[in-house]
Amino acid sequence: MCLLIKLLTLKYYLKPNILFIVIDSFSAKKCFGKNKTSITPNIDNLIKQGTYFSQTISASSSTVLSFGSIFTGLYPFESVIRENNYFKIDPKKITYIENLIDFGYNAYATLPKIFTFVGLEKIFQREIETYDSFENLYNGVGEQILDSLNSKNLQEPWLYYLHLMDLHGTETSFLSDPPEEFSDKKFGINRYDRMVSAMDVWLGKILEKIDLEKTLIILTADHGADSASWTPEMEKFAQYNIENRKVESGTLHKISMKVPKSLIPFRKKLSDKYREKRDQTIQKKIQPEIEKIVELDLTPYEKRVMQNAIGSIPKVYEEMCHVPLIISGFKIPNKIIEQLVSSIDIFPTIAEIVNMPKNNGKIHGQSLLPLINDKTIEERPVYIESDIDSSSKTNVIGIRTSKYKYFRSGDSSTVNQHLYDLQTDALEENNIANENPKTVEDMESILQKLKNNSYMQSDQKQIDEDKRKKIQEELKKLGYIS
Repeated sequence: MCLLIKLLTLKYYLKPNILFIVIDSFSAKKCFGKNKTSITPNIDNLIKQGTYFSQTISASSSTVLSFGSIFTGLYPFESVIRENNYFKIDPKKITYIENLIDFGYNAYATLPKIFTFVGLEKIFQREIETYDSFENLYNGVGEQILDSLNSKNLQEPWLYYLHLMDLHGTETSFLSDPPEEFSDKKFGINRYDRMVSAMDVWLGKILEKIDLEKTLIILTADHGADSASWTPEMEKFAQYNIENRKVESGTLHKISMKVPKSLIPFRKKLSDKYREKRDQTIQKKIQPEIEKIVELDLTPYEKRVMQNAIGSIPKVYEEMCHVPLIISGFKIPNKIIEQLVSSIDIFPTIAEIVNMPKNNGKIHGQSLLPLINDKTIEERPVYIESDIDSSSKTNVIGIRTSKYKYFRSGDSSTVNQHLYDLQTDALEENNIANENPKTVEDMESILQKLKNNSYMQSDQKQIDEDKRKKIQEELKKLGYIS
């Protein structure tokens, strides 16, 4: 009897495996709720067998900044450093992945090649498998993941991080359609939803390999996507304008690439000049189309979504920052939690579930396990930041509460102020900042308090030129640069 009790006690304290799935650009409204038109029995089962947080807000609408926050429990501007025009996870910050490794976990990852340039290789101690940045589950990535799970090379307890690109971006989504069997509208009203349906089949194949009783499963996203809301007509409009805005490399760019590496500062100046000229050319090409949208008989929300189809702007609207969060499997009860939470809360929650000692470092995230266990925790305002470019003056920062969304220019508290009452204006169509100066003042005060309590370390570096070129090649594939 004593031996049985000891065995049961040992089983209870065994560390669960952790399957952490990030679906790039997965919008919360397309995972759960009345706006979902895809067919997703496997995602639905994860929700039925676990807890779904229906009001999860990503800290950023940019991938690297988002998972920098997720992995560290810090705000985006604290968790990354800038190397010229690119961002990477600050190597001086200790991530939860590294904490879990110290706690006895073996960490593995399958992710797009582009993310090996942003610091993940160090974090996962080179236990990384990559794939071409525009590939999807059904054209090779799914088989690659199944091979990893079938190989028995994942040493328990393991953490397996999967970053999937099936839904990512405008340009990438037009490179490949869902398999032919998912072309029927019953699998979704637009291309995005049909891609979700196709993706779900592969998620089912992956989950078949997982023992849910001893595996904690997290499914979330780095950010959402404008394309989730497109009609078929908008999709055609977007594809036309993507093709129309491409710009060939100019003479200045070709000259800069021939400048010797010994003259990198001069070479960088030429490259910056080229980018500035290229951006002006693109803006000139797309401006007439943007003006056409303004004249159309559409709602403010529809106009915003269509404008972003041809000329993305820094944004922290709900379509980009409201993401799904499913925590399922190992001892997780079935419930829907509507309280506002942030993506920076995910790993503090995992840490408490697996009984890992608390991180001694300073973080802003909080564990959500009390909510899962029917207890209460303080609902905190969520800090949000746009998809910033290091040379851009259009970055926006802000605060999201259950009632309000407030954001403004990253450079000035009085420039580009936006305030939306989310309870009466869920699509953020009516900017009420001018009519509500007291609320703006209160939200700005919250924002300033969060900024003042940050753990930021300024560390700007110059990136190796060969590495810069590789990053540019991957970003071009993903449509971030032309």
